Amino acid sequence: MRPTLTQLRGWNPQCLNGSADELARATVELDAQIALVVRSVDGVLDTWHGEAARGAWERTVAERSAGNSIAMALLATSSSLRRGAATIESAAAHAISVIDGALGEGFAVSEDGTVTAPAAGAGLTVAAAGDGALAQRVLDARARELADDIARALDEVALADSRAAATLTDCLAEFGQVSAAPAPGPRVQDIVDGRSALPARAAELHEFWTGLTAEEKDALFADDREVGNRDGIPAADKDRYNRMHLEDLQTRAAAALDAVDTRHPGWAAGEHVPAQPASNSRDEKAWKAWAEYSAWRGEREPLQAKSDEYGAVRRALDAGSAPPRFLMGIDGGGRAAIALGNPDLADNVATFVPGTGSHLGGIGGDVDRSARMLDAATRADPLASTAVVTWYGYNAPQSIPEAGLDRFAERGAPRLDGFQDGLRAAHQGQAAHQVIVGHSYGSTVIGTAAVGGGSLDVDELVFVGSPGVNADHVSELHLDGVNAGEVGAHVYSTAARWDPVPYIGDATLAGRHVHGTDPTDPDFGGRVFASNPGDPGPLLGANPRVHSEYWDLRNPSLEGMGRIIAGLGGSS
Repeated sequence: MRPTLTQLRGWNPQCLNGSADELARATVELDAQIALVVRSVDGVLDTWHGEAARGAWERTVAERSAGNSIAMALLATSSSLRRGAATIESAAAHAISVIDGALGEGFAVSEDGTVTAPAAGAGLTVAAAGDGALAQRVLDARARELADDIARALDEVALADSRAAATLTDCLAEFGQVSAAPAPGPRVQDIVDGRSALPARAAELHEFWTGLTAEEKDALFADDREVGNRDGIPAADKDRYNRMHLEDLQTRAAAALDAVDTRHPGWAAGEHVPAQPASNSRDEKAWKAWAEYSAWRGEREPLQAKSDEYGAVRRALDAGSAPPRFLMGIDGGGRAAIALGNPDLADNVATFVPGTGSHLGGIGGDVDRSARMLDAATRADPLASTAVVTWYGYNAPQSIPEAGLDRFAERGAPRLDGFQDGLRAAHQGQAAHQVIVGHSYGSTVIGTAAVGGGSLDVDELVFVGSPGVNADHVSELHLDGVNAGEVGAHVYSTAARWDPVPYIGDATLAGRHVHGTDPTDPDFGGRVFASNPGDPGPLLGANPRVHSEYWDLRNPSLEGMGRIIAGLGGSS
């Protein structure tokens, strides 16, 4: 049912976030109580044996299972409240914008969205409109157009509201199933109790996971909140458990931040902040206050940054409804992955690896880049389905000097390799055309994963504005199932003439390139697309802004990336 204008303007979807906060805090408290009960009984069993002890432990396991189910239902409800708030707020804001636009044009809008045109005035000349009757017909036609626009916008609000209500109803129904939930099977129970572990290889984990009941999957999540990060688990399950994990991470980050703020609420509000004394000051009281404030700020700033990062991930997830977005990974170490479209079902699957300076707080911008690549691939082949993953699965260097080091790539390479294996293992039906696109230092991570003893299970590699991929020739890169002499046909690169990064990467240190030969160099042996080569001199003409413009709609590199993702090569 469409809302009235008064209802629409009076709605406050943000109140749903307040309820979500309360539920998430309750989950944290429940987790703590469950852990306390298990530790207490486990400690007694060191000296208590026999049938009664076994019965006590079985009762503890049952209560833990029920408690974990309640905690999961709380997290799922909290996450649904936040998603509902975001979608309703977005739809309502759009509807209000359309209504205000009509009012701004001088039309009247009634409570139910009906639009009435103003009477044609003398200001409308005969030359412009012919006569008064014609002018009125023009205004009436415009009123009908506006009424249709408002009706569609109000329908979007009603749909968002009904979907949020239906999702919450489903979440609430989970609470009624808690007591009836069967105990997990012995293999899962062994994992929960620490006597066994999940399979490490993606293919084996996928086979194991798909044989579990929903209750067993829930038990594994309750035991390990990061189980959704495991390579080989289907995207739908990754999204379900990682969204709940994100909810948990946000709540704990907010609680830690609140605890610090509570010590100095004035400072947290920006009030009564001590001033830094002059360097020659001997005011011990002022120096002590400044030292205390500096220590407090040093404790608070990383907590605020972490809270902001989780918020950025949440906003990136809720920013669009089509295609659906999947949270493929999230942890407390600054790593995440968001898929546009379901990679388990897509014909083409691309993974985008960002470079220097990327951190979770900016993930929304890179998801936008992924969306442009998805659109470009769809234009290249409208009949194929495509999914693009924004992969923040490694901690990127945050400065140009750090980008000259290999350690960030070396730490991220195994994670990228495992993630690709997981995409392969979880994909349904015919194998997808799988591509990795690396921008800037992200290309170095990709190269590091494919050199030496490494090999990536993908069909194509794409290097964009690369400082080097830790290889001097394409034959040093390894792709699963591709002969060394044929790898060059599967490796693409592009660089803009005025992008400084490839030139910085092409510098030498101790007689060698920092990260190997520029992959757009003809001697590298790969395929170059949409590049504008040429020496700008000793970086005098280089433009740092160019390094981020490969995703501009007018840039031929974007079209080339779309064609490669679609399996059509980099040039038309």
